[in-house]
Amino acid sequence: MAKRNVRAGTLRKNDLRSWNFIIFLTLAFILLVVVLSAMSRLTLDVRSRAGLACPQITLPRAEDCSTGWVYKRDATTGCLAFFCNP
Repeated sequence: MAKRNVRAGTLRKNDLRSWNFIIFLTLAFILLVVVLSAMSRLTLDVRSRAGLACPQITLPRAEDCSTGWVYKRDATTGCLAFFCNP
């Protein structure tokens, strides 16, 4: 059998093509991890603003506020709570 003559440049070019695909897959995986971690923080933020992550409401004591309690949404957290009526 005759030996095939392989050039060094052709071998190197084909070798780099396979590495390009591996590098592409690695970078795509890193990008996927970054996007998913950003999305998990976003969903927590959206849930808290929508009032889905609010603490359990407990009824206040009547003696603590002489003017009466008002049940309304807190402006800072967006959660429903009892406030003393001024």
